[in-house]
Amino acid sequence: MKNSWHKDPYLYDDVPVLKNTPGVKNSEELKRIEGDLTRMTMGIVYAQEYFKFNTDTLRQIHRTIFGGIYEWAGEFRTINIMKREDVLGGDTVRYAQPEDIKKQLDMASKEISKLKYSEDPKILLFKIVRITAAIWQTHPFREGNTRAVIAFSVLLSAKIGIELDYDLFAEHAAYVRNALVWCTQGMYSKYEYLENIYFDAAGLLDDELETNPSKAKDYSALGNYQVSNYQERPHVYADSNDITQPE
Repeated sequence: MKNSWHKDPYLYDDVPVLKNTPGVKNSEELKRIEGDLTRMTMGIVYAQEYFKFNTDTLRQIHRTIFGGIYEWAGEFRTINIMKREDVLGGDTVRYAQPEDIKKQLDMASKEISKLKYSEDPKILLFKIVRITAAIWQTHPFREGNTRAVIAFSVLLSAKIGIELDYDLFAEHAAYVRNALVWCTQGMYSKYEYLENIYFDAAGLLDDELETNPSKAKDYSALGNYQVSNYQERPHVYADSNDITQPE
């Protein structure tokens, strides 16, 4: 994949850095500017009230968070992407093909429409965790998916009567992302890691955690993987030969 960034229309031609409104070509400087901006714009998102939770709302949330730095904020990515995940032993999540993004998000929207406000909060949160994981695996945007999807999920939960402590997600961002990764492995998915922090953020405990409450408070590891070892990497362009599709 040497010089693969030259195939990625989202990157500058001379450096593998996302094209951005300030014109910054240093990745560390861009990361700092993006962090400063999104700390403010995330607050704006959480202060808003959304009446529908569908594909358009997710795009609006992403645009609000990242619109000040990326022209493509809120627009679906047009290329395949990949990111080697240490928690998966170097494998990558199988994200949606660009042409399948809207279809997969619309399917998630249908599942959201089935949520019943009268259901037990634990059952609702159980379903929200899986809907959130499905949306995240779609990875509709070139970057910034985790922040947009978690914000969408927190606001959706509030709409149906479950208040989540979103500061907990921000405080344990590396844990959250790796927990989401584990939810994308088909029949081998492990939802318990994401459930732990969601139930904790909601002030709820599922049946297993009621017998071991301290488990919900431990965000240092996912199984044998130590979260402190997590290294944030950018997504990179992937052609059809870069990713082995599941059989």
